[in-house]
Amino acid sequence: MTANAIATRRLLQGTAPVTLITNATLKFAGGLITEIEAGGDAATSGAVPDTLIVPALANAHDHGRGLKTLAYGAFDTAVEAWVPATYTIPPLDPYPVAALAFARMARAGITSIVHCHLSAGLATLPSAAEAVGRAARDVGVRIAFVVPLRDRHRLGYGPDEGILAQFDADDARAIAERWLKPIPPIAEQLDMVERIAALIESPNVSVQYGPVGMEWCSDDLLREVATRAAHHRRRIHMHLLESKYQREWTDRHYPDGPVRRLETLGLLSDRLTVAHGTWLRPEESALLARHNVTVSINTSSNLRLRSGIAPLPAIRDARLRFAIGLDALALDDDDDILRELRLTHLLHGGTGFDREINCEEVFSAGSAAGACAVCGSGAVGHLAPGAAADFIVIDYAALAPDLHSSLDDPFQTFFRRAQQRHIESVYCNGRRIVHRGRVLGLDEDALQRQLAAQFASAVPEITALKSLLERFQQGLERFYRAGGHLR
Repeated sequence: MTANAIATRRLLQGTAPVTLITNATLKFAGGLITEIEAGGDAATSGAVPDTLIVPALANAHDHGRGLKTLAYGAFDTAVEAWVPATYTIPPLDPYPVAALAFARMARAGITSIVHCHLSAGLATLPSAAEAVGRAARDVGVRIAFVVPLRDRHRLGYGPDEGILAQFDADDARAIAERWLKPIPPIAEQLDMVERIAALIESPNVSVQYGPVGMEWCSDDLLREVATRAAHHRRRIHMHLLESKYQREWTDRHYPDGPVRRLETLGLLSDRLTVAHGTWLRPEESALLARHNVTVSINTSSNLRLRSGIAPLPAIRDARLRFAIGLDALALDDDDDILRELRLTHLLHGGTGFDREINCEEVFSAGSAAGACAVCGSGAVGHLAPGAAADFIVIDYAALAPDLHSSLDDPFQTFFRRAQQRHIESVYCNGRRIVHRGRVLGLDEDALQRQLAAQFASAVPEITALKSLLERFQQGLERFYRAGGHLR
């Protein structure tokens, strides 16, 4: 093992509580931190690089969209209409799609990613998984590959025939032919999880069961997921209560409540992460907390897709562990998790003198809690001997040229100001994967050109579908407004 050492003027070990070391030397080998030397006083600080080292960040819910949805006309709208717009995405090589997504995240300081894979079908899933795993290795990030599982409701929250009834015969036939793909048997889907695990799992790539959500998964499927995940000691990742229509649907179909149903089915455990939780009620957060579940908050995505604002203070008060996810829909489509942390804090920080969520809690959610959602380990997201050597080096001179050291709080300055341009380097498992804005393991520009060329050939087909898609979205709006999901 090659030993490495990096000196820094400031080192943030973590924020629970905030622990800052000045004039530190971070030593690491074999992917782990071996020692943190606290050193020197102000007199010696001039010889130490004017940087800040912080724990690397984690994206606890994403879909790895190397080609952003705006590129093919999936404009921001209610999630119930937005999801069908993503159906027009053309079949693209999964390697550049995943590699470009992971590269953007790495440049933002993310080293741990929950990748909820968007499958083109069970037959192509193994080869796609191998491509995604290779992309993660090349970029140098740690991922959880979430295998999507569903067995009902292909068009929305309700039987397909009820939604097709919103359309005239020609449109109903066109929608059915294009988007009603056969659903493989439950056993075949679940067997695929372990098949993919055998193909791609490694120290930096794990595989999770991914029941897409209660709207799309029968009790039989969810019960079998719980059984198999417990047997294989494998994590589970699923959407839960993202929008008000999902809240209405679950209230109608699960009289005891959706979270209580998940408990009855055996899904609730410390191996489960639920994404969104935008419409969780206090008693549901408390029940999730009793089972040590994690909820991934997706602030920008929920704002962009009109889903609402998660009840984060109530989630925290219930002692439900929360993490931060980008959901491939960061505020500016750039996967900037530093901005996501600030936005989450500002929305939930309280009003006037009433303080609710503080920035230390949000940073911990965006680092340690998010990393746990990826790999289930507590060794990522803080800096200490024995922990993973996952960290970000910040150019502090560029971040705070106007601040005097005697009046500066480095954590507060970092949290409130840091942008991607301030990141000098990113390390994952002791490997430097980003340096001065460039991902070292691949050529992003070449991959972008490759993906653009593939996409260009599909533009005519996407354009031809635009009119049908608009009618499809309008029909879905009619369906939900009329309460079709409640029948």
